[in-house]
Amino acid sequence: MRKPESLENTREQTLTEIPSAQNRKSHSEVRLALLREFMADAPFQPATNLWRAVELPVLADAMPRSGRGLDVGCGDGVLTRILRDLAGADWQLVGVDPDPAECALARDCGLYEAVHETGADQIAETEASFDFAFANSVLEHIPTLDPCLHEVARCLKPGGMFFATVPAPGLHRAMTGPSILRRISRAEYLAETDRRLLHFRYPDVDQWRSMLGEAGFELTEARGYLTDRQVRRWERLTNATGGLLYRLRGSKKRPIEIQRSLGLRRGLPRPLKWLGRPLASATGCGVLSEDATDPDATACLLIVGRKRA
Repeated sequence: MRKPESLENTREQTLTEIPSAQNRKSHSEVRLALLREFMADAPFQPATNLWRAVELPVLADAMPRSGRGLDVGCGDGVLTRILRDLAGADWQLVGVDPDPAECALARDCGLYEAVHETGADQIAETEASFDFAFANSVLEHIPTLDPCLHEVARCLKPGGMFFATVPAPGLHRAMTGPSILRRISRAEYLAETDRRLLHFRYPDVDQWRSMLGEAGFELTEARGYLTDRQVRRWERLTNATGGLLYRLRGSKKRPIEIQRSLGLRRGLPRPLKWLGRPLASATGCGVLSEDATDPDATACLLIVGRKRA
């Protein structure tokens, strides 16, 4: 998500409209408030907004309320600011991201002690210097993951926690597949979607337990989120927006590059911010209230690991 025109104004709106983890009535209310904020800030990516509105409260519930943290794949920092406010947390953060444009925005947002423009396999921080680390929808985009998990473990103190949100094998299972207008097989459709999203893997819980174990972590929790109906809503939205642009551009550029080239990472003008509410209602109608936590019956996973002493 892009940096808003006024990051401080966005933070104030978030704090007033979105209940904190300690003061929320229901996930459904928090999701709707998030979705309204996201639709006002990034109206051209409704699918991503819906996904994030379901995902962020799950991660916020699990995160610590204080400590020094490593934000793996920090992007521009906007989502992390919202995550911090949702958790009601007071963090000291360092960000890591390989995208120069996103790092520049993250440095300007006032959230981080430092932002390193690098991959997660080479983090310029001393050993055992963080209380926790987190990766919000990042690990699935990293081609070679094992070195990154080892590097995150190196940076954590013994007993330090690692939190990650990732798509699960259930994402493919829940997707409807190609429409009758597209003459491709389901396998080709799923492969095309993965290329567009830059999804390299969908490990299950046992596979995460093994990968984390090899990196020096003990898996302490695996919680599911994103129901089948939420996935299908996301799928229809992404095919009509980012998926369509991706195909029209020859299936060569990353979605974020297309958005930047077309100026689609701008939020609604201030006089039109109120449109975030009806857009959110239309985007999330009938699915925001759904909940599921079974890792075998959902499309995404919250993975929590503890670094072994």
